[in-house]
Amino acid sequence: MKIALIMPKNRVDYLAKTILDGLYSLEKEGLLALTKNYTEADLIFLFWGKGDMDFKLAEDIGRWGKTVFIDGSELGKDRRYDKEIQKAVIEGTWVDNGKIDKDMLEKCALYFRRERPYPSGVIPLPYGINSEYVRYQRGIKKDIDFVCIFGQEEFPILRKEVREYLEDYCAKNGFTCYTQRTKNQKEFYDLLARAKVGISVGGGGFDTARFWEILANNCLLLTEKIAIYEEKSGELNYERIKEFSNLPEFEEKLKEVAQFLRKGYNENDLFQEYGEILKRHSSRARVQTILDAAKEKNLI
Repeated sequence: MKIALIMPKNRVDYLAKTILDGLYSLEKEGLLALTKNYTEADLIFLFWGKGDMDFKLAEDIGRWGKTVFIDGSELGKDRRYDKEIQKAVIEGTWVDNGKIDKDMLEKCALYFRRERPYPSGVIPLPYGINSEYVRYQRGIKKDIDFVCIFGQEEFPILRKEVREYLEDYCAKNGFTCYTQRTKNQKEFYDLLARAKVGISVGGGGFDTARFWEILANNCLLLTEKIAIYEEKSGELNYERIKEFSNLPEFEEKLKEVAQFLRKGYNENDLFQEYGEILKRHSSRARVQTILDAAKEKNLI
């Protein structure tokens, strides 16, 4: 199977990175080949880019019946909390960042989208666990109770509130926590490999790389309700994930997890579920979701 790629002209977004990572994994296994020959490709992946999607190249190629659109857009800032904006997205009247691209939905054979809403014809495809995220290995000592680090805390304000409450709670109750911003991604992943619990709050979208980076390193996860799959999907039904919607709920879940760390935490008990998560939510699995949908539609 041959896959061709139409990348954004300048910046590659996080969802594109996840799909690229998965494609490289499958290519190494000999299950597909990446090609620059668009006329012979079995599928063409067209990646969304913020203001620089290469629509002209896709138009020039003209093989819309074999083109798969990968929409990694987000509403940005605090707009995901705005019910009127969410309604506009669903109705197709929202025309800013995070919109449903009507042209791509009409033209492309398949349309995958990072997060809700998923109107008819749009398939869920959240971020996943990229190979570079994984630093945890058996034998690495889990000597940090909590890691809570965000790139920015301007929006939503819940990020700052969660971090400040965690710092106060740990100081008063004798838990260790790391909340200082790291110098680079490697340092951050190394910290997660040592952490028992990681904390995630979305930024400009419901989905966030932080969610998957924490799961990648065999941590318990305290997370704002991520709302990327339909509630009944069961895709994220794992014992290690505890969700909250606001600061009072975070305080409650934090106390539950803290009590578990004191009375029931055993790293060995986490390995089976960790293996299931790595298999089900790897970047490779994300690409397989695309290929399975293409097979179901008889595109390949």
